[in-house]
Amino acid sequence: MTEAVQLDKIDMEILSHLQKDGRKSFTDIAEEMNTSVGTIRNRYNKLLDNNILHIIGWIDPTNAGYNAYARVNIVVKPTTLKNKVADRLLDIPEVSFVALTAGNQDIEANLICKNNKDFVYLMDEVIHNIEGVYNTNTTVYLKVLKWASHNISGPLSSNKLKAI
Repeated sequence: MTEAVQLDKIDMEILSHLQKDGRKSFTDIAEEMNTSVGTIRNRYNKLLDNNILHIIGWIDPTNAGYNAYARVNIVVKPTTLKNKVADRLLDIPEVSFVALTAGNQDIEANLICKNNKDFVYLMDEVIHNIEGVYNTNTTVYLKVLKWASHNISGPLSSNKLKAI
């Protein structure tokens, strides 16, 4: 198992800049941090090389016309098929998140579909037909009020908690 890379204040500040604007130039970041462009470039490359930073274009599903979003908890029997079920889920384009879990369910998956018709088809004809899927428990999201946080600056300090 590889050791986790220790991020320092400079790394965290670079990540913060990129979370706000992933296209921000190294020059602009360096100026705002009062450091050299080379430092920013080297740190950026280290973050990429260590798989800490991933460059993606995040699409807002609802604005892109994907209006059926749900969390599906899956019970797998026999449990020896957990990894095979998870691998099959990873191959489904509408599946945006997959995790092996502890507790009453074995796998959690998030689905994003164009509409309820596509969602029902995906559940009935695809997911329930994967070998090992024994039972599902689904939560359909009616309206997403906040997507994943874009701020990893650390746990909330007591001052931030008091402000909430």
